[in-house]
Amino acid sequence: MIGVKVGVKPVFSSLIHSGAWEGPCRVGDLADLTPEAEKTRAKEAFGQLKEHLEENLSADAQVLEPVMIELGEDLVIRQSEFQKLEADLPEVDLYLVSGHGCCQYAGVKIGERYNKPVAMIGCGVSTVDLAAYLRSRGMEGFAPLDFDELNQLISLLRVRKTFQQLNMLVVADEEIITIGVVSSVWNLEDLKARLGIDSKRIAFKTLSDEIDRVIESKAEQKKAAQLVDKLVSNAQELRIDEDYVTNDVNFYLAIKNLMEKYECNAVTVPCFELCCTQLPAQWQAVPCLTHSLLKDQGYPSSCEGDISVLLGMALLMAIAKKSSFMGNPAFHENVIRLTHSVPGLKMNGFDSPDLPYHLASFTAAGWGTKIQIDLAANEEKEVTLARFNPLATKVLIARGKTVRCEFHENGCSPSVFIEVADARELIHKQVDYGHHMAMVYGDYTSEAEKLGELLGLEVEVV
Repeated sequence: MIGVKVGVKPVFSSLIHSGAWEGPCRVGDLADLTPEAEKTRAKEAFGQLKEHLEENLSADAQVLEPVMIELGEDLVIRQSEFQKLEADLPEVDLYLVSGHGCCQYAGVKIGERYNKPVAMIGCGVSTVDLAAYLRSRGMEGFAPLDFDELNQLISLLRVRKTFQQLNMLVVADEEIITIGVVSSVWNLEDLKARLGIDSKRIAFKTLSDEIDRVIESKAEQKKAAQLVDKLVSNAQELRIDEDYVTNDVNFYLAIKNLMEKYECNAVTVPCFELCCTQLPAQWQAVPCLTHSLLKDQGYPSSCEGDISVLLGMALLMAIAKKSSFMGNPAFHENVIRLTHSVPGLKMNGFDSPDLPYHLASFTAAGWGTKIQIDLAANEEKEVTLARFNPLATKVLIARGKTVRCEFHENGCSPSVFIEVADARELIHKQVDYGHHMAMVYGDYTSEAEKLGELLGLEVEVV
C-alpha cells in the first residue's frame, strides 16, 4: 500500500500536413506551415513536455517516457506509431494526451486500442470531446481543467490501483463467515472477478507450525528481541511483562512470514474460532499487536475474520496514507463508541512520528499485548469511518469528531467516542452493512465518493 504510484504515459500527437495551404482546419499563420515547419514546431513543444510534467505532477505519479506520434492527412495512426507506445505498456495506468491538431482523435484511438484511462488537461473543447466519446462506449476518459484536478485524478487512480492489488491472507479452517462477524463479505470469487481483489486461505495449523518455527529459529528470535526492545523502550508505560510482549511479537513475525510466502498484503484473523482451539492460551498471545504493527506498515489487518471492515480499512488507508483503527460501534445518544485493541501508531501518517502509547495486557491473567492510545487526545479530531456491505457492492461512510476516550483493563480497549451528525441514523444504516467500522483521522468523504465512481461501488455517506 505504501509506495504505489500511477504510471502516467505522456503522448504528444501531431497532425502533419503534406504542404502549406489554408482551409477548414488551417487559417492564418498555421496555413503557412510547411511539413518541415510543422514537425519542428511539434518537436519543440514535445521537448518541453516531460520537464513541464515533472514540475507539476504530484509524487503519486511515475512519469513514463513521453512519446510523440504523428497523424497524416488521412487521420490514420500507423502501426509503427502505435508500436512507440508498447515498450512500457504494462506500467501504464493513465495516458495523458496533448498535441497539435486533432489530438482528441489520437486519444480515443489509444483508449480503444489499450482500454486504459485517457485524460487531456485543459479547458478546450478537445478535452470534453475525448472524455464523452470514451465514456459513451464504456471506457474511461477524463478532462481535468488544470494540474490541481489532474493530480486529484492521479491520487484517486493510485487509491484504486492500491485497492485492486489487495491480496488477503484469510486465516480460517473452514467457513469464511465467522462467529463474531456474520456480516462479513463472503463471496471471494465475485470479489476477485469484479474488483480484482485476491485472497489466500490458510488453516490454523499452518499458522501454528509457523509460530513454532519462529520460536525455534535463532534468527527470528533475534528479530523478535529487537522489536520487543523498540516497543518497550518507546512506550510511555509498560503494564505487561516483557516476556508476554515477546509472545505477541512471535505471532506477528509468523503472520508477516506467511504474508510474504503467499504474496499477501492484507490479513484477517478470526478471534472466536482461534480462541476455541486453545492455541492462544498455549502461545499466551493474541492477534491485537499484530494488527497494529501491520497497519503501521501499510498492510490492512482486521479482527474477527471481518473482510467487510478490512476492505473499508484498505480504502481509507490508501486514501489517507495513514494507519487506522477499527472497532465495534455502539450507540450513545449523539455519539458512536468504537471499541477494539488495535489502534495504530502511524495514524497521523505513515511518515509522521508515532502517537504516544502504552502497552497493556488483554487477558486477566496478564498476557496478550495491546497498544493503548488516547485517540481523543490527538490534535486532529475529525475522523472518517467506513465499512463495505456483505456483497462488497456498497460502502458506508461517516464523518465525525472524537470527543473522549476510555480504557479497559481487560479485553478490548480503547473505546473512542465519536460525535456524528446523526448517530441513530448511522446505526440504522448499518443493517445493510454489519457492525465493525474502520476509522482514520481526517475527512475523506469526498475522495471516497469519487473513488466509488471509479470502482463501480455505491457510496452511502451519513
